[in-house]
Amino acid sequence: MSHFSHILFQSVPATDVERARDFYRDVLGFAVERDNPYGDTRWIFMQIPGADTMIHFDHVPTLPDADKPRLILMSPDVDAAAADLASRGVTITAGPDTAPWDTSIRWAMFNDSEGNPVLIQTIGGASAD
Repeated sequence: MSHFSHILFQSVPATDVERARDFYRDVLGFAVERDNPYGDTRWIFMQIPGADTMIHFDHVPTLPDADKPRLILMSPDVDAAAADLASRGVTITAGPDTAPWDTSIRWAMFNDSEGNPVLIQTIGGASAD
């Protein structure tokens, strides 16, 4: 039996936490759960409306290299999400495509405002094949 109910938050590195906040709010549709001064930066938490889990922007002077996604988001329709993001000026860096590791998954990738790779996926459901 687990004593835990969910992950409270995941930190995502950001060289400019306010730019990251604006991108996640204005482009991805996240809500600002908290935005407070914190030393010479800000303490910002973002949340998908209705979700329990949040992301927190960890202020870093330079973005560390990433060969894997820093954030994985679920979507009911990856193809529609990728098309919408592209219409908002987001460059889709891979996909949408059927996952070679599981044909029930559709996926796409983009980089957020800070350069973090973000994976979006749909398990089952919509497919452009």
